[in-house]
Amino acid sequence: MLRIFWIVLLLPLADLLLTAFLLGHYGTPFLLWLLVTALAGMLLIGLAKSGLRATLMALQTGNTQVAGGSLWRILASARAFFAGALLLFPGVLSDVVALVVLLLPAHLVSASAVGPRAANDDVIEAEFHEVREVRTPLEDGRTPRP
Repeated sequence: MLRIFWIVLLLPLADLLLTAFLLGHYGTPFLLWLLVTALAGMLLIGLAKSGLRATLMALQTGNTQVAGGSLWRILASARAFFAGALLLFPGVLSDVVALVVLLLPAHLVSASAVGPRAANDDVIEAEFHEVREVRTPLEDGRTPRP
């Protein structure tokens, strides 16, 4: 438990020192990098918020097609929100951790998160009704084209 405390305490300090070093070494291009990652973080937070809102609305209305696998969708939104917050925090290490958070658990989002799957994918069940058109002749006696 104490080890986690030190990691949480020392990671922002190391991030701050590395950022200060890189800012002094690279200057304006690095400052632009920090600005771009902050904008990407804000965009990612906005997308995560709208994705979470859509999932919760689907759960509330009972839309099972969207709400199927809703736990995975909520976790994916939380993961994107956390990564966006890390990108918003200015620093290189936080950007690397954000990319790891986004890329590492990608295998957790399985087909069950997309929606319910059919038990047998080889059979497509459907109904059909045959519709016969009744064509009325035109005024000059010709039949209209389909």
